[in-house]
Formats: sequence, C-alpha cells, structure tokens
Amino acid sequence: MLLSAAAVLGAAVAHAAPDLQQVELGLASGTVLRAHWLPAAVTPGQTALPSRPAVLALHGCGGLYAKGGALSSRYRETAQTLHAAGYAVLMPDSFGSRGLRDVCQTRYSDRTVGVSDRVQDARVALAWLAAQPGVDARRIGVMGWSNGGTTTLNLLEQRRTHPRAGEPALAGAAVFYPGCGPLLKRQAVVEGVPLLMQLGALDDWTPAQPCVDWAATLKARAGSDVTVHVYEGSYHGFDGAAPVRLRDDVPNGTSAGGVHQGGNPQARTQSLAALQSFWSRVLGTGAAP
Repeated sequence: MLLSAAAVLGAAVAHAAPDLQQVELGLASGTVLRAHWLPAAVTPGQTALPSRPAVLALHGCGGLYAKGGALSSRYRETAQTLHAAGYAVLMPDSFGSRGLRDVCQTRYSDRTVGVSDRVQDARVALAWLAAQPGVDARRIGVMGWSNGGTTTLNLLEQRRTHPRAGEPALAGAAVFYPGCGPLLKRQAVVEGVPLLMQLGALDDWTPAQPCVDWAATLKARAGSDVTVHVYEGSYHGFDGAAPVRLRDDVPNGTSAGGVHQGGNPQARTQSLAALQSFWSRVLGTGAAP
C-alpha cells in the first residue's frame, strides 16, 4: 500500500532525495531535449531489476528551475514523493533545451515554444520511458501543471487523432490548472484514459469553468473515467507553499491588471492527497504486479 500523501511529504523533507540524472533525448527537429531522470529505487539484495510504474511530469510556463538555477521546489517535491511511492520519474526541460528559462511573461501569440512543440517532446519522452529497463510500459502516467497541464490534455487529444505505431499506452493522466478554453471551443475528444483535473475556483490565469464545461463533455462519453476537483478560495498554483501574490507581469489572464498566483494550505493538502490516491488507483504500488 502507498504511504499517505502527508507521510510521503514528511519523509521527503526528513531525507534528501536521490539526485536526478541528466539525460538527453533526440527530437526529429534536431533539438536535444534535456531531462531529469529518477529511476525507481532498487531494494538492496535484489538480483533482477524490478518492473516499476513511471510518471512523466511536465513543467509549467515558469520552467523547471528557480531563479538560482536549482530545480523548483514543486518539481523536486514531486520527484521525491513519486520516488518514495516506488515510481520512476522523468521531467523534460522543454524551455531550457531551447535556450529559454520561462515563457510566463510572453503573450501566447508571441511564444516561440508552443503547446504543440511540448506535445512532441512528451511523445518522445514517453517512448524513451517505455524503453527503460525497470519501467513497466503498461503502467506509465503523465502529469502537468498549468502550461504542462495544457500540454498533457493536448497530448491525449493528439494521441487519439494521430496515433503512432508502437507508442506506449498510458495508464492515466493528472493535471493542475490547465488552460481548457481552446479544447472546449473545438469540443476536443481525447484518449480514453483515466483523467484527474484539479482546478482553482478563483483562478484568473487559467479559469476553472472552461475545464469544468469541457470535462462534462468527456464525462458524457460511455466508459469515461474523468474526475474534476475545484478548490474553493484557490488561485493558480494552489498546490504550492508560497503565499498568494499579484503578478502584473503576466499578460495572459482574464484581467489586464495581471493574475494571482499562490498556495492555499487546505487545497494543497487535499489536492496532493487526491493525486496520490489517483496514482495508486491507476498505476498500483511501486512493486511489480
């Protein structure tokens, strides 16, 4: 059985996580996609590499790194938590690999790295993940925050409309506060994998309502497995620990005055517990089945 979210997070704080390895993945465009790779732990004395679940984690518009150049706390915490649960983790750096640190302050229309580029990154990363020794290709999940969440949803759409021979199946997908407006407008239909969407009721950057409305169209399809949580009193980034602040440097929200970003302690606890429960359900435990 997986540890509770609180227990795992406590263990992550008390014990330093293993260092993530740097790997490079070649893209068809010629770009070298750099990524952080954390294989699942091997129990001392094991004579064979166990087959473990894996999660592909896609960063938001702020990129993978904090201002000092270290991995942002959200992504390090995610890697620690997943690793403690017995999963392998791969985190591609879509922006740094292309010479960018972040794109939050760039208007959507002016961005040189779009969601479509990141979808291709994710497809290459998934193929790489499935080929790694010790990864159970039947138990791979994908998750993303904000721009990475939007990428995850578009990935599910493109895998359905433009499948590739030999592409690994997905066991589930989880997203935090994605942008769903275009998906709702075109009534996008996605790959029918279990989907967890976690949204902030007060989000003025990527509003919750388009996601709620679009998810309703997905739920209407026979056999769908879509779960939506909307957290009251919560802004963009509610799963983080930083206080809420107004970002007047972001031009892509619902107001010309900027957007609010920051954590909500109750929503953080609830959303991380919901995520842990979701992975337990769709990926199982970190031990081989």
